Amino acid sequence: MTLPEKIQVVIYDAPSTQAGDCACGCGGHHHQEGADPLAGANMELQARDLALTLEAAYPGRVEVEYINVLKDPRGPDLPQTPLLCSLAYPTPLVYLNGQGRFAGALPAERIREEVGKILESKD
Repeated sequence: MTLPEKIQVVIYDAPSTQAGDCACGCGGHHHQEGADPLAGANMELQARDLALTLEAAYPGRVEVEYINVLKDPRGPDLPQTPLLCSLAYPTPLVYLNGQGRFAGALPAERIREEVGKILESKD
């Protein structure tokens, strides 16, 4: 018996940091002075909450990963990093199985619905 393929949910985030700390090479132009230092931690906690929600809804079928592109060693090489640094899209970017689906928020219920649709199409 083969295990069912897991749906990959990846949250790419670029929380505000001090100017010059940005791994994307932007020199911090998009970072707001006096921004909430807990913003990144808050999004990471939301991602963990999302993982718990999806695990409850679809046990063993979903994998959630949070990536802070400013701190993760993969950040400079990710195609999402320049998108976030250019302000073309608001943070975070949410990808389902490699496809960009949401930007600017982590709508847990809508993500759960989209994951459900993907799983239905695979069953």
